[in-house]
Amino acid sequence: MPDATVTALRGTLVSFTDDPFLADPARAFRHQPDGLVICRDGVIEAAGPYDSIRSTLPPDTPIADYSGCIISPGFIDTHVHYVQTGIIAAPGKELLQWVSDYVYPVEEAFAEEAYAREVAAFFCDALIRNGTTTAVVYCAVYPQSVDALFAEAQMRNMRIIAGKCMMDRNVPDALRDTARSGYDQSKALIGKWHGKGRLLSALGRIEHAGPA
Repeated sequence: MPDATVTALRGTLVSFTDDPFLADPARAFRHQPDGLVICRDGVIEAAGPYDSIRSTLPPDTPIADYSGCIISPGFIDTHVHYVQTGIIAAPGKELLQWVSDYVYPVEEAFAEEAYAREVAAFFCDALIRNGTTTAVVYCAVYPQSVDALFAEAQMRNMRIIAGKCMMDRNVPDALRDTARSGYDQSKALIGKWHGKGRLLSALGRIEHAGPA
């Protein structure tokens, strides 16, 4: 077997062992001013004080020095709509009016797979750039919007849990499902993507937002 690839990162380590809102923040929070993270074949093998674990590295292992920077586990976003990326910070209105004026039109564009792929690539890059490596993501009603997201996430080795929305009323005709189409398309997406690499499938909620 080939030798394992060992890499190391040096910097300020920040992590949590508990929920600081439910436990003593002093115990829930870990801060190591000069820390070292050791990875073997892309998997974290050890993390701790630089002076204590530096000696466990194989000789001549290069250390990427990020002293003065924070190294933290990836963030997890438990609810995000990638198909609404293009309307972030759109002018505020009452919710149903905002949905009608902004959300529905932008989501209809995801019927075009090329457009969905372009937005999915931008979305995944934005997550990674901000330290988010895992997310539960709502897609559009169109199966191709799910395909686009999963394809881009797989290229970046991200853990994404996603699925198509299922909406059968109170939406424009272009975004309307039936119970049968929602079931059949979701079943096909699960068979295609669930458990592939770090990807997981989810069932989108049935939305009854209000008059379209």
